[in-house]
Amino acid sequence: MKKFTIAAVSLFSLLCLSMSFAQTDERQPLLSVKDIMNGLIVPTTTTIWGAYQLETDAQWQEVRNAALSVIAAGNLLQFGGAGEGEVVAAAEEDWKTYNQQMIEAARLVIVAADNKDEEILSAVGNDALYPPCESCHQQYQKR
Repeated sequence: MKKFTIAAVSLFSLLCLSMSFAQTDERQPLLSVKDIMNGLIVPTTTTIWGAYQLETDAQWQEVRNAALSVIAAGNLLQFGGAGEGEVVAAAEEDWKTYNQQMIEAARLVIVAADNKDEEILSAVGNDALYPPCESCHQQYQKR
């Protein structure tokens, strides 16, 4: 239930954030990449990577909600963040590639959750979601 609450709060926060983007003429990031990572990506990917022995519809929905949050956070990350140099970094091809790979992996998590297939969920988490996250951290986290 705690993870579901985190996912629900994350989705609500993203909705509010996207509404605030819609209310401004300039699409300036309101959060730093670190804020997006710590507040949205880390909790939701932890849910995805920690999912095993899922037995109830609610558990599968929690994983699905986590993937939706990753997609929404990826949408924010395409603009970079409010931190110094983060908008410039987001314009780089590697950033765009890692971000798109993360979003595509989250879409595959949704498919696995919809099919209630733990084997595919594990493979997607390890083989599709983890690599772009790790590659992006290696390239950009030190900046």
